[in-house]
Amino acid sequence: MRKCGAIILAAGKGTRMKSDKAKVTFNLAEKPLIQRVVDVAEEVHCGTIAVVVGYKKEEAISCLSKNNKLVFVDQEEQKGTGHAVMVCEKEFQDFDGDIFILCGDVPLLSKNTLQKLIETHRKDKAACTVLTVKLQDPGSYGRIIRKSDGTVSRIVEYRDASTDEKLVDEINTGIYCFDSQSLFNALQYVNCDNQQKEYYLTDTVEILSRKGKTVSAMITDNITEVSGINSRYQLAELEQQYYNRIKENWLKNGVTIENPDTVIIGEEVELDTDVHISPNSIIKGTSNIAKHSHIGPNSVIQNSTLGVGVIIDGFNVLINTTIKDRQYLAWGEKKINDR
Repeated sequence: MRKCGAIILAAGKGTRMKSDKAKVTFNLAEKPLIQRVVDVAEEVHCGTIAVVVGYKKEEAISCLSKNNKLVFVDQEEQKGTGHAVMVCEKEFQDFDGDIFILCGDVPLLSKNTLQKLIETHRKDKAACTVLTVKLQDPGSYGRIIRKSDGTVSRIVEYRDASTDEKLVDEINTGIYCFDSQSLFNALQYVNCDNQQKEYYLTDTVEILSRKGKTVSAMITDNITEVSGINSRYQLAELEQQYYNRIKENWLKNGVTIENPDTVIIGEEVELDTDVHISPNSIIKGTSNIAKHSHIGPNSVIQNSTLGVGVIIDGFNVLINTTIKDRQYLAWGEKKINDR
């Protein structure tokens, strides 16, 4: 089986977050953005995961769970996406396989999408495969310029695009799968002769295409998955979409949720059929709620287990607690560390 690795770009400051914190350390649904990206790289069996750090690098490193697949590469000066990948070359000098380029601020990319990306990449025998999306209003994103045979010739930045190129609705998500040798070979030819004096990873696409290498693209229709976070507003918006997706799943699988917009259910929570959740309730951590249980309004449940037919009136707080079958908790009753 051909090897697979990943480079995660996580060195930027994220000035629009208006914070002293590194952007990738912000939480989405109680998990750091960068941790979510590492997790999906692991899910597709990346053997080496290089995380490019820079601004507040100690913060970025310390917010990640211990993992022997992780290596941290310091980008002391942020000279563009191409430069961020260049500084990882040493970590992949004996690597012959495919490398995902992922963004530390794109937290909801799924295992399924990455698997399809690498399958497309290998089926097409491509040197590079770009994950793209079509937008009704592509704004200032980089445009995907294709050849007549459907392969990609280059990615053009909006400010450099011609009038016709600006009409292209297919844009670059910043997520790629590269043949490792093609990637680092092409990076040798990338220069910083541009207004920003930066090395752009997008330049490798045109370099590889001109060398006669195949550059393919895979279009995804899931905009949420490829959405990056540049502000606290975007973070809140994406987090809400994420929680909505969790609630939608439970609503389709036999759970009643009153006024769902007011309820938060974490990703590790397990709910049985005919569980009833009242408004303004929060259920998080590794909580497990068995069938026919009723959660009253304004309740908080974290890392707790509720048996069959448990009824809690409301305004209850349960943390690290087990409630046996058919137990009843009165209004406002609290149980903490009661297993």
